[in-house]
Parts: sequence; structure tokens; C-alpha cells
Amino acid sequence: MDLKEIAQFLDDNVPAFLATLGTCGNPRVRPIQSPLLVGDKIYFCTANTKGLFKHIKNYNGIEFCSCAKDGTFLRLRANAVFEPNLEVKKMMFEKYPYLVNLYETPQNPKFEVFLS
Repeated sequence: MDLKEIAQFLDDNVPAFLATLGTCGNPRVRPIQSPLLVGDKIYFCTANTKGLFKHIKNYNGIEFCSCAKDGTFLRLRANAVFEPNLEVKKMMFEKYPYLVNLYETPQNPKFEVFLS
């Protein structure tokens, strides 16, 4: 599977489930539905007020899993990196209009994007 196929699989099978190492040392898994393919990178978004942000800042190893209705699944492991990229944030707002209700603008200081 190439990167475009991976991004399409994630788009077609939402939500994916993202696992991080919690600050307590236990695994934390949550649904996530914001993949964005830009070049050769897949970005996701979150708020820097959420536990997800804190967990990735503390330990950037992540794994996510998505499952299709036919039982096909995809698991990916990566090291997440937060990136203050305004262009990617704008693209995220274009792809996911509901972000306006959460953050108002891509410039919101709470809005973060990370790549995996």
C-alpha cells in the first residue's frame, strides 16, 4: 500500500483509533478522524489543551489502527511530530469544515497539527 492508498483507506474508514503512552505510563486509545495527506506526510490535528497533545509531547511514539467494513484493517506505527505549519492548518480547515466550530480559524493558538 502506498501513502495515497493509506490516506484513502483512513478517509474511507473513520474513525481510526490512535494509541499513545499516557503520562501515567498506561496506553491510551482514542478515535481520531482527521487524516490529511500533504506531500509524503500524513497529518492529524488536535488541541494543545487535550491529553493527546500532552501524551505525544511526553512520548512521541504512536500507533493507529483503522478497520474497513469487510474486515480489512490497517495499522501504522510512527513517531509523531508537532509542526507549526499554517499552510497545513489551512488545508485541514478546508478538508474538515467542522473545525471552524471548534477553533474558529487556523491561527487559533490552541489548534495543533502533527505528522506521523
